[in-house]
Amino acid sequence: MKTTTEVNFTKVTEQQQGAAKDIILEGFKEYFGFIDHTMNPDLNNIYRHYNMNGNAFYVGEIEDWIICTGAITKESESTARIERMSVKKEYRRQGIAQKMLFHLEKQAGKMGYSKIVMETNKEWPSAINLYNTNGYTPFKRDSQRIHMLKEL
Repeated sequence: MKTTTEVNFTKVTEQQQGAAKDIILEGFKEYFGFIDHTMNPDLNNIYRHYNMNGNAFYVGEIEDWIICTGAITKESESTARIERMSVKKEYRRQGIAQKMLFHLEKQAGKMGYSKIVMETNKEWPSAINLYNTNGYTPFKRDSQRIHMLKEL
């Protein structure tokens, strides 16, 4: 689905958390072929888990339809972690992930963070390219993941 409509980013509400969870899990199923619910306990109550202690969870909407997600979690007083970046399949390749990334970076700065870290699966070149293109540099690699950092 192609669109030129602006994406509206807001903090997730209790009413939106089910749709946000579905977007994330759909992405996992697409990439991994299955969903291991024991690996994602934070998704059982996104609103409560992410909206406390220097954390924040955002959704992106077009005309009241949630199409993407992203979260900021506190690593330290100066460092935030970006997590749960996901875009509904039919909205990919339209720059929406980059818009969410910019939104998360802006919000992290407003929250007082000066650095952002993130990790992604080594088998996800589109995610790695997104972060590389936007100024993130690798600082650690392991057998499955690449860890990246950006100074704000």
